[in-house]
Amino acid sequence: MNGPLVSVVVAISGPEAQPRTVVEGIGKALHAAGYRTEFVVVLDGPAGRFGDELRELAARWTLHVVQLEGGGLGESIALSAGVAKARGEYIVNAPPYLQVEPAEIAKVVAALEAGADCVATWRRSRVDPWLNQLQSKLFNWLLRLIMNAPFHDLNSGTRGFRRHVLEEVAVYGELYRFVPVLARRQGFRVVEVEVRHREEKGRAGFYGIGVYLRRLLDILAITFLTRFTQRPLRFFGYLGFGAIAVGAPVAMWYLIERLTVEGASLSDKPGFVVGAILAAFGVQLIGFGLIGEIIIFTQSPNLRDYKIEATIEGGAQTAARPAGEAGAGQGAPPGAAPAAVAPAAPAEPELPLRVRALLPGEDSRWDAYVSRHPLGTHFHRSGWSRVVSETFHHAPHHLVVEQGRRWLGVLPLFLARSPFLGRNLISVPYAVYGGVLGDHEAAQRALIDHAAELGRELGVGYVELRHLEPRPGERLRSPLYVTFRCELPSDPDDVMARIPKKARAEVRCARDPAMPAVAGKRRESFGIRVTPDGSVEELFTLFAANKRRLGSPSLPARWFQGLVDEFGKAVVIHRAVEPGGRTLAAVMSFCFKDTVYAYYSGSLDDVERTGVNNWIYCAIMEWAVAQGYRRFDFGRSRIDSGPARFKKNMGFQAEPLHYEYVMLGRHAHLPDFHPSNPRLDLPRRAWSRLPFFLTNFLGAHLSRYLP
Repeated sequence: MNGPLVSVVVAISGPEAQPRTVVEGIGKALHAAGYRTEFVVVLDGPAGRFGDELRELAARWTLHVVQLEGGGLGESIALSAGVAKARGEYIVNAPPYLQVEPAEIAKVVAALEAGADCVATWRRSRVDPWLNQLQSKLFNWLLRLIMNAPFHDLNSGTRGFRRHVLEEVAVYGELYRFVPVLARRQGFRVVEVEVRHREEKGRAGFYGIGVYLRRLLDILAITFLTRFTQRPLRFFGYLGFGAIAVGAPVAMWYLIERLTVEGASLSDKPGFVVGAILAAFGVQLIGFGLIGEIIIFTQSPNLRDYKIEATIEGGAQTAARPAGEAGAGQGAPPGAAPAAVAPAAPAEPELPLRVRALLPGEDSRWDAYVSRHPLGTHFHRSGWSRVVSETFHHAPHHLVVEQGRRWLGVLPLFLARSPFLGRNLISVPYAVYGGVLGDHEAAQRALIDHAAELGRELGVGYVELRHLEPRPGERLRSPLYVTFRCELPSDPDDVMARIPKKARAEVRCARDPAMPAVAGKRRESFGIRVTPDGSVEELFTLFAANKRRLGSPSLPARWFQGLVDEFGKAVVIHRAVEPGGRTLAAVMSFCFKDTVYAYYSGSLDDVERTGVNNWIYCAIMEWAVAQGYRRFDFGRSRIDSGPARFKKNMGFQAEPLHYEYVMLGRHAHLPDFHPSNPRLDLPRRAWSRLPFFLTNFLGAHLSRYLP
């Protein structure tokens, strides 16, 4: 495809427009992001003062100018005229001045590329006068209240669309600002992207009463068009029945009085006239209502209420070509002689690295990158982030580094607030692995530097990066945790052979049925079965009981159910069942790429002698081999803890985890709120003696603060 991918439509209707600033700012930003771009400038009024400026811009950028006859036709018509002239698949509607930072326009296009049909922008950290902010907040609050629309800034003039949206969504009058609402009503996927606001000088103050009246009428019209075009009688019926309910009883009162009281007259009863009028007006409302609005709305795609007087064509071969490098004949005024030989186009400079926030709709692209990256883990996946957000309400601040449109790295981050740990950015909460994924060192450093900058803006103590493998750069590291992993054999029968002798005896003790006496001795065995059909309820009960015994708060049951709902068959719960049918132990594992992560577990208190814990992990490894997985991840443990010794007894070698910290707060220090801290011995003992129902209830709330 040689044509533009993005068409930026700018409507100019007044002398305050700044076309040079808009075109150059947005053009450079979109070029740096790797998007082929054209500009369509629609002149909805006198064009004299902008003629020379637009011709200069046309010599350097791919630019089309559309002059509407007469002028003053409104932004809806100007937008329609610009879209008709545009050639790009993605349409960006921008105001005639820089309302947001130019680099933020790339986020709008990226959201469209990620699958959104329409993108509304939300100007965060507003820098305009307080009166403008107050008016905007009241306007958008009223819209959300009346229409239940999830938008925070419909006054923002920067929006993005796929072309077919503007071909199917009808706008007229001043309804252009409501295009996201109308598109959402028609079933298009509409997202809202946060953008950095730019100071809008000279655009403050109190508007005339006519402007506010028009805004109220617009709200009434859009409310009707979005909620009642399919059911208009419901809206007008409410008004009509309301008028009848007030007017009819009043009129009937006087009418009954006239019929029953001798000498009574209606000629001196104005209440009867008012009641009769209200009742008649109610009937009219029910009968026809705002039929004119319905007709205009349904027929507007067939209307063409503007006329193009003239068009001015111009464009450079490369939208990014700097001033002074255009060919002598490019963008020249009509009648000018072209140069005999155009200079060769300069070599394309290497695009800079750019770090930005993950946009709505980019989850699938994120997951594709994580799956492709050799260090990507199950905990980097967008599904893990969704369950964290939905269960614990930690705010995600995921970052992407890109060069042009190519992704070079990702960093999942959550802002976690805790009375025990403070306010920190963590990658990733409730996970043993996380941190930076990048194609090369420069991308990784860019992500970490941006995370530090974000942490300073958010006022955090530190940025915690739970790296499985080392990353370049010197940062403070915690030596507290190790992990245990192994390569799996190709045959399930070989799993047992890799387990050390003592642990192998424990497996046989749990697995084998009762054996007869041998040489006067009887070996105890239990005939425990391990099956991959455990339930969330079984796992949670055993897990919560284990956490209580250890003196630690349990995660809530909704967390485990959320993981199952999110990942489906990628979550497997193995359970160990004794011959009598009682479940003795359960393990929740995650399957991702070629690895099975045995993650959450629990067992009854009195089953240690059965060897069930050795047996269930041996069975999971055998199951993993049979399913074609090549690696088993036993998860992290604290150095020299009981779980670490158990894993070593199963034949696993400890690997250091590279948990790194970017310290930002003045009094920040490595987190020490963990069971190995001796200061927590008393609270742990007290917790282990609380009733089970109470620890479950309290743990469901406290676990939010222990990410």
